[in-house]
Amino acid sequence: MSIADRVKQKRTLFRLTQAELAKRVGITQQSLQKIEDGRTQNPRKLLNLAKALGCSPEWLQLGTTTEIRESSSHYHNESAPHASLSTHQRPILSAFQAAQWPNHSLDLEQQTYLDTPPDTSPSAFWFKVIGDSMTSTSGISIPEGYFILVEPDLTAKNGDLVVVKLANSTEVTFKKWVVDVGQTYLKPLNSDYRAIEVSQDLAIIGVVTQARLLF
Repeated sequence: MSIADRVKQKRTLFRLTQAELAKRVGITQQSLQKIEDGRTQNPRKLLNLAKALGCSPEWLQLGTTTEIRESSSHYHNESAPHASLSTHQRPILSAFQAAQWPNHSLDLEQQTYLDTPPDTSPSAFWFKVIGDSMTSTSGISIPEGYFILVEPDLTAKNGDLVVVKLANSTEVTFKKWVVDVGQTYLKPLNSDYRAIEVSQDLAIIGVVTQARLLF
């Protein structure tokens, strides 16, 4: 994929017209059209464009970036997942499996795996995002269909993205961990959703360190 493809993909994902996106970036529609048809390879307002599309400048240019835990999202486009027992791969879990992790017993031969960095912990797993509560038009955005890498060995800090299990639930939810004036909240990245005040009846399954879109 080229920068033209990535810009058009994100604009379409957010259901923006060229005119709407151009206005947010501070450029003309003609300038945006040149980016999307490949005539402009190094946009003058790359930072503004990345912010408007909810991704990093590195992802727009190269397709990859740093980790979410380091305050920017890791978008890495790959081919479809496959089954493997490699030490640098982790399983894709369902919401039910994630809620019971690591106590849930997996059939390793039947499980689907994705690649991870060499320093990923053995207890880490991948989880597919469902719904649009973590889709944002600015800053970090993890739309539906992305796969997130969950690290159970990390301790959640203010501002981290986390996967948690709520009381009386058999599944998990994916939100931002926010601590404000002594109170903790689970905050969606989508401003159309309300934050959830955290009670004691909650278990943090893990901290999200990467997000990946597969084709």
